Amino acid sequence: MAKKSESKDHFEIHDYTDEKSPDTSDLKDGKKPVGTDENVDADSEEIKPAEEAAVNDDMPEPGVPAKSETTAPKAGLHHSAWGWVKTHKKVAIPAAVLVVLAVIAAVPFTRYFFAGMVVRKDFTVTIVDSQTNKPVTSASVTLAGKKAVTDSQGKAKLHVNVGSAQLTLSKKYYKDKSASVLVAFTQKQPYTVEFEATGRPVQIVVVNKVSNKPAANVTISAENTQAITDSKGEATLVVPADKATVKATLSGPGYNKADATLKVTASIDPANKFTITPAGKLYFLSNASGTLDVVKSDLDGQNRQLVLPGTGKEDKVSTVLLASRDWKYVALLSKRDGGDNAKLFLIETATDKLTTMDEGDATFSPYGWSGSHFVYGVERTKVNLWQPKRQALKSYDASTGAIASIDQTTADGDSQFNYRTERIDNVFILDKEVVYTKTWQYNGPFAPDGRQATFNSSQADGSQHKVVKGYPLSTLYYLYVSVNPGDFNEIYIRYTQSDSTPKYDSYQGGKLTASDLTDEQFNNNDYHTFIVSPSGNKTFWTEFRDGKNVFFVGDGSGKNGKQLPGSSDDYAAYGWYSDDYLLVTKKSSEMYIMPVDGLPGGVQVAPKVSDYYKPNYLLRGYGYGYGG
Repeated sequence: MAKKSESKDHFEIHDYTDEKSPDTSDLKDGKKPVGTDENVDADSEEIKPAEEAAVNDDMPEPGVPAKSETTAPKAGLHHSAWGWVKTHKKVAIPAAVLVVLAVIAAVPFTRYFFAGMVVRKDFTVTIVDSQTNKPVTSASVTLAGKKAVTDSQGKAKLHVNVGSAQLTLSKKYYKDKSASVLVAFTQKQPYTVEFEATGRPVQIVVVNKVSNKPAANVTISAENTQAITDSKGEATLVVPADKATVKATLSGPGYNKADATLKVTASIDPANKFTITPAGKLYFLSNASGTLDVVKSDLDGQNRQLVLPGTGKEDKVSTVLLASRDWKYVALLSKRDGGDNAKLFLIETATDKLTTMDEGDATFSPYGWSGSHFVYGVERTKVNLWQPKRQALKSYDASTGAIASIDQTTADGDSQFNYRTERIDNVFILDKEVVYTKTWQYNGPFAPDGRQATFNSSQADGSQHKVVKGYPLSTLYYLYVSVNPGDFNEIYIRYTQSDSTPKYDSYQGGKLTASDLTDEQFNNNDYHTFIVSPSGNKTFWTEFRDGKNVFFVGDGSGKNGKQLPGSSDDYAAYGWYSDDYLLVTKKSSEMYIMPVDGLPGGVQVAPKVSDYYKPNYLLRGYGYGYGG
């Protein structure tokens, strides 16, 4: 229980909830039992002489048999311990210490006095506004020299020595308070204090601008004071009462800073409901200036900035911008210098630094991101068809700047009319794995001579390369790779043997098996492009149903899809920003953003990020990066 006396600015608390009432079982003739406060000197660890004499009277001398249990006087803890000490001389000193500690532990004052030298415990304080009963956040709390600040729940926890201590509380526009408290061995519930405001309590609500949900842990700062929103996005900030409005700043982990104007009123007012935008930058192409620029903006489209101005020499058809899943890197394919061939560039979004990834007399084909590796194809324009290394499959590690060669083609012959040449086609990224086909083309009298077309696998860094299966050219009629419209990360291979009957293999999870697909299933172009979230734990895709696009979010395997509210034939899936937000496009020229669980009004009410330029470039089956 707590006994409380309080004045206007000071109050004292005496907490006895952790103490036990003295044991009175040994009271005789009105005397207090051994071990109570009167028998122990609070400033000494020794038992008083009078008590020691009383103990010795009941203890047998060494070598003398102890009295029988029926005739011996009743002995408490001190009698029993002292007898044990006297019969065990070799450990008499340590035992005596134990006796002293036992006495100390039995006395409330000395227990905390001595334990406080070595024992520390948590002490939790909760502060609420005396008028609104709302938590008082960002208040300063000092206890036994330790300092803390109350959180969004108005709580502060301090780890201090047990025993009596002075607690002081303060915050601007509130009356300071102090208290003498007992930091006990256990605290069953927080120590609650009501704070009296000297200014005007303003009730504020903050919501996430993208999701329209409460924004927690947002700090509202104004007039040299601040408050933090709770899980409902609510906070109470006390400001000077003599002002009609005050300027404020909103900030918090995972959010951009925002300015606001508070209406100084004690009542709930819609004017004090504010929005805050999640932190992050989106990169996209724009030709609003007349040239094809790379620009960036906040997630709500604000703070638009020019990252890389166009030169006016870009090819609007072939320019491609692809962001990695974590948006740390952006790959750009562009003819910025107006040459015959485009170059591959890297933009590091932390600094907007521009680096040339690859260039030369070649045509580059971007395939997408696998982690920090950008996978792309190279076809060297000055290497003849009958010469080796005309084609290559490469990756660029954006974290190190290293280029890895995944594979390249071979060839032989003596002219453009007499040769055999390999081709790399059907490249797909399956997370860290890259799969592709290699086939042969013939011109002139060359015969297949037992060569094979192959289905291949490699890690994105070029390691663990293997031929999954070979298909003899003497019987091969057609080899093709397609994404299964029903399953995630599954590749179909169609081939025809000498009887001209098409057959199929399925590749998924590193395993290739024969499949009973039909031609109709294989040639179905209505496959889903599963766009994978940065963590890899979620997927996002579009299905065409009843003439409209319907959005789904599923698990990391493209399963258990949950349909999002609303549908439209104007919108299509584009990408992710973190695992919390989805990016969609409208008519391939407008970008929108919405929360991962959609919006009650559907995609049609999603906040617009920006108009942008999207070239007519299709990445078939691509889902491990965002853009196009």
